[in-house]
Order: sequence, then C-alpha cells, then structure tokens
Amino acid sequence: MKKNHGACAAAVLACGAVLAACGAGVAQASTPNERIVCSTLPGQAWLGEKKIKAIFGVSEYLRVDFKVSRTQCYEFYAIKKNGDVVEAYYHPVTGEIVKRNVIPHGAGAAAAAASAPGAAPSRN
Repeated sequence: MKKNHGACAAAVLACGAVLAACGAGVAQASTPNERIVCSTLPGQAWLGEKKIKAIFGVSEYLRVDFKVSRTQCYEFYAIKKNGDVVEAYYHPVTGEIVKRNVIPHGAGAAAAAASAPGAAPSRN
C-alpha cells in the first residue's frame, strides 16, 4: 500500500490556513472587542494543561492550538475531523466551558479564499 504524503501535507496546510484565517479575523468566531475574563485566581489553583486538554477532548480533533489567553482563560482553536473549526474558552479552575463557537466546515475556508490577495471580486 503506497502512502500519499503529498495529500496529507496539503490537508495539514489547508487546516493551518483555516486556523490562521480565524485568528486574523477573516472568519473569526468572537468579535475583536469581546472580552472574556475567566479567572483572577493564581496559577497554582488552575487545572493542569494535560487535564484541561483531556476535558476539551483533544483526541477528537485533527489539529488543536492551545494557549492561556490574556484574560486568564484556557483557549482552544481546533479543527474537528469533519472540518468544522472550533473556538473554545474554558475556566482554568473549574474546567467549565465559558464560551464555545463552531464555524461550519467550508465557511472559514470560503471567507479566507475570498479575501486572499488576487482573489476574484465577489459577484453579489
């Protein structure tokens, strides 16, 4: 059985482009002025990274970007196996979902393609 590494690489690059588009505001789930504050408790009270990733369900996604937001939330940007893009904020102490947005498969890619340099003008 021959593996098609080129197709896999193209899929990974496409997923990265969708995540980048979300971060750049092209198909952004949250508004830029929205401020979600999760906790003011010190880091010692927080759930560990391994635990919060298990709560999020990292294994259910093709790609997951994880960080601690400036507003003290655990923040995830991920691509589901069906292609949907997920943005999620979790409370770092309780592990509860503070906010979760899903951009359906194709919505982010279409927006990114439409705004790409050299893209054909919209015919709306």
